[in-house]
Amino acid sequence: MNLAGKDRNRQLVTVGIGTVLTLVMGAVLIAGFRLATQMRANITALQSASVLQTYPATITQQFNALRDRLESRAYSGQALSDLKGTVQHFNTELAKLSDGGAVHSSELEQALLLWHQYEPVINPVVNFNGQPYVESDDAGSSFSKEGRQYYADVKRGQLFAGENQKGLQTQLTSVATQLQTNASDGAARLRELLSAGVLAALVLAAAAAYFQITRSRHERVAQEAQEQTRDILTTVREGFFLLDADYKIGSVWSDALTRMFSRNDFAGLSFEDLLKNLVPANTLATAMKYIKLLWGDRAHENLMKSINPLGQLEISMDNGHGGKETRYLQFDFHRVMGPKGIKHVLCSVGDITSSVLLAKELQESQENANAQLDMMLGMMHVDPLQLTSFLDSTETGLQLINAILKEPARTDGEFRKKLNGLFRELHSIKGEASAMNLMSIAHRVHSLEDMVSELKKKVELSGNDFLPMVLKLDELLAHLRGVREMAGRLTTLKDAVPAAQETPAPVASAPARAKAGGKSGDDLTPTLHALAERLAKDHHKKFKLQMTGLAEVPNAYIATVKDCVIQMLRNSAVHGIEASDVRRAQTKDDVGVVRVDFRKAGDGFELVFEDDGAGISPDQLKAAAVRKQILTEEEASGMDTRAAMALIFRPGFSTQEEVSMDAGRGVGMDVVARSVYALGGKIGVSTNPGKFTRFKIVLPAAEAANSGAAVAV
Repeated sequence: MNLAGKDRNRQLVTVGIGTVLTLVMGAVLIAGFRLATQMRANITALQSASVLQTYPATITQQFNALRDRLESRAYSGQALSDLKGTVQHFNTELAKLSDGGAVHSSELEQALLLWHQYEPVINPVVNFNGQPYVESDDAGSSFSKEGRQYYADVKRGQLFAGENQKGLQTQLTSVATQLQTNASDGAARLRELLSAGVLAALVLAAAAAYFQITRSRHERVAQEAQEQTRDILTTVREGFFLLDADYKIGSVWSDALTRMFSRNDFAGLSFEDLLKNLVPANTLATAMKYIKLLWGDRAHENLMKSINPLGQLEISMDNGHGGKETRYLQFDFHRVMGPKGIKHVLCSVGDITSSVLLAKELQESQENANAQLDMMLGMMHVDPLQLTSFLDSTETGLQLINAILKEPARTDGEFRKKLNGLFRELHSIKGEASAMNLMSIAHRVHSLEDMVSELKKKVELSGNDFLPMVLKLDELLAHLRGVREMAGRLTTLKDAVPAAQETPAPVASAPARAKAGGKSGDDLTPTLHALAERLAKDHHKKFKLQMTGLAEVPNAYIATVKDCVIQMLRNSAVHGIEASDVRRAQTKDDVGVVRVDFRKAGDGFELVFEDDGAGISPDQLKAAAVRKQILTEEEASGMDTRAAMALIFRPGFSTQEEVSMDAGRGVGMDVVARSVYALGGKIGVSTNPGKFTRFKIVLPAAEAANSGAAVAV
């Protein structure tokens, strides 16, 4: 800091001396210029005065010549013309001498006064333009009347010029002498000024040399500092640059910035243009608001760092091979303060892609470990036979999905038909996995549903669009094999536990019972109760599930009844049962009720599913159908209540705007209806908005080939 202060003082002294010498040189040059100008005027005036000294004698001589010509009656025009020219030149030169300002003296004033006395005598002569002679045969040439007066004026002028010639000449000689003296004095002063200027120039040259030497030394130091700065900017792995008040990047930045953004035209580039094509528009808008806040005088820098929206920024960059790669950058900002406030904002950018990917990998590993632990804990509460039956049916369903994916298709309509089939199969598998609390399987199937949903949004489909689903399906099949292997180990572990310490396993499900020779559908109740508890917790609802008659479900109907109840139970939890505060406002009990009743009805069976929730509004159904472009405004307005209620069975229809694990796909009730129709049954729905919703499914006594129809009851 002391060295820096000395250098700064030395520079100030040098600059001060240079300024003083420059001012001195300027003053010398200005004074010299003025003296030179004055000398030039004096010399010009001296020349004029020297010429003017000869004019009085010339005027006298020209008057004599003119008189002689008149007396001899000779031609006098030339003599008069010469006199006129001399008088005119004298007037001109004398005016220059008096108006030029080079001399101001009493001699010049006396000369001017005396010349003014000449004018009354000279003017009648020089202004004469008549004929001085007349010709006659007797007398010859004689003066005319005008000529006699003209001759008298000439004699008077001759006498006056002769008498005043010496006086005017003396005055003009005095003026010339004064001008010569002034010119000599000016030359002497100019020599002194030039000497002073030369001396000042020598001193200035010495100061300039000293300053140049000092400057060269400082330039070497500055160049070394610049080279060190350049080495730093070339070596560091972080990107550094400065932002000015217009949010534009300065002319210096680190080389790492080029590697990060694959460009090198940063100078003058605005921060918004730097990120424009790399981040979403909302992220860019938030970043620009944050940058503007940094320039506020009252902004607390530490607090600003805590709300930095660019602490971990995901960008998509060209990988140089025609593709894209994802990078993660970390921006950090520091305000650079100057005497007048914030001068710049220093921005540092770090490529934290490796750290983020490692953190994600660790998180995924942790999540996988937690998922496996949760899966193990969930599987411990599932009967092995029931789990084996689920895995068998799920693998069968996935094989069917694989067959749908492999089925040849050429037109867009054929591809969309495949999507509808995939949706129904996936939804059924997810519902049963969710009911058994096998969430690792349910989440994977849900991600497959997301892929199908995205494909439905595309304008035109091709076979290549289905390839990612094939890979995802292979992952799910591999996961099922892992679950089956884990289930086998758990079964082995349970078999190894002494019988006295074994916890009674839950009763096997109906499909498992069917395979094992069982005969009761009452085994559905633990699964459905577990599903109800999970749905109430996930959707923050309170309701109790009451089930009767499930023990009477024939083995042939157990799978269909289970799928239908699972889907309708999920619909009740999402759409039907209200939140507790809403139910209290409607004078309902805080805890909702969902009833499932299976009973014998004539030659067949009836499954009644009812909840005391919000019910179904036909107007809301029609409005949702219009929003999803399933119906037009005209079709919706002309639709009666019965047709509006039938919308809930239409593929792709849902009143839920956002997709979740349990609703929003518009597939569930479509699957229920198709399952019922496949058995030759019928399904109907009745509702009272704000009171209840009731579904009634009628099944035949034996398998029937006839298809039912959805009706509103």
